[in-house]
Amino acid sequence: MLAKADRPLAVFEHRRARRLAYWNGGVWALGNGLTSTMLVVYLAMEFDVPGIGLGISLILAAPRLAGLLRLAAPALIGRLADRKRFCLGAFLASALVLFALPPVVAPGLLPSTAASLAALVALWCVYHLLQYLATVALWSWLADLVPLRIRGRFIGRRERWMVAGQAVAMLDAGLFVWGWRKVHPELPGWTGYAIPAVVGACFMIAALVPLTKIPRAATSRIVRSGASFSSMLAPFSDPRFLRLLVFGCWLSFFNGISQLAQNVYPYWELGIGLFVMLALKTGMRLGQLTISPWVGGVADRLGNRPVIMLSLLMVATGPLFYFLATPDQPWWLAGAWVAWIAWVGLNVCLPNLMLKLSPGESNTPYIATYFAVTGLCHALSTVLGGVLFDHCRNWTFTYFGSVALDYYQSIFLFGWLTRSLAVLVLLLVVEGSGRRRKSV
Repeated sequence: MLAKADRPLAVFEHRRARRLAYWNGGVWALGNGLTSTMLVVYLAMEFDVPGIGLGISLILAAPRLAGLLRLAAPALIGRLADRKRFCLGAFLASALVLFALPPVVAPGLLPSTAASLAALVALWCVYHLLQYLATVALWSWLADLVPLRIRGRFIGRRERWMVAGQAVAMLDAGLFVWGWRKVHPELPGWTGYAIPAVVGACFMIAALVPLTKIPRAATSRIVRSGASFSSMLAPFSDPRFLRLLVFGCWLSFFNGISQLAQNVYPYWELGIGLFVMLALKTGMRLGQLTISPWVGGVADRLGNRPVIMLSLLMVATGPLFYFLATPDQPWWLAGAWVAWIAWVGLNVCLPNLMLKLSPGESNTPYIATYFAVTGLCHALSTVLGGVLFDHCRNWTFTYFGSVALDYYQSIFLFGWLTRSLAVLVLLLVVEGSGRRRKSV
């Protein structure tokens, strides 16, 4: 007789589980939007330390460097707890880490601002590591609850809930920081950034309530007992999955190179504050909200690859708008955020394609490998971008003998070119029908 956790679920239980997953995504997104990376980057720019470019790039990269450790997730899940309890515990721990941000950035607690910045990076790293471990368990769990034939639509609808939550929360965070400075100009600037982070942690804890009501569903032998070393190496011997991994690494690496420039250029060169940047990001999220379920439906009918390809060509144009933006014409920047609405195609279809190319009976090593390796590529390139920024930000580069461009212009053109070339790498990926051989 099957254990209660492993019994087949009725149709109404699957539907209820999907509804609860939407609620979880929406409430979690409220917390994530209040504690966005952009807010933490602006918080870091309050610290007056040398080599700030490297410091900010570490904030952008630290989460993904920590994410490399998510390769351990398949081994931990099953040995420490089942997927549900592991997911809930890791998400709860990550939210609790956020509560440590205010005392860390408060002056006087640590001996110097450099030490405060280092502690901020460390906490940000631990927070994301716990999030990533929980996410591996969550994706594996949801994959067993949602049939392949409707998975694209499910991911698209959940993405809509998450986009809506992030859009509302980011706009509120930007308004709060702006209003806080107006009402309390005498207080240190960091206080306006720390308060939304604490409120965001509260929302992330509240998001666990819907997860507690989702059934466990049947789990594979590997998930129940913990992954073996050979099963963790399985993704690297799977040719179809490796092609997807190569594409993910290309996109992640060349996306990371320009991350620092994209984050500091609006503030330092164009004089754009946090509220405006979060408003632009909110507009992008609202655009994604309107089309994410439709994108998932198209992926279910036509496949994930065509959607990713079209989305990539649109996303790649974003850095060109940064290239055109100047202190006299900063409004060009808005064009990038309109183009980046197309990220929704990758946000929906890449996880769907990853699950499709992973064996359903042992997918946790594949999920962990994809996110960890692509995250590492993004992290290393982001740090490299920070080093280049600190050394080359005042340089002028001459092309074709007469075209002179500064560092920002050069890195934005480079970002457009390399992201566009990712389409050619995607051609190597074979999507297939989603029917996989059984993993041993």
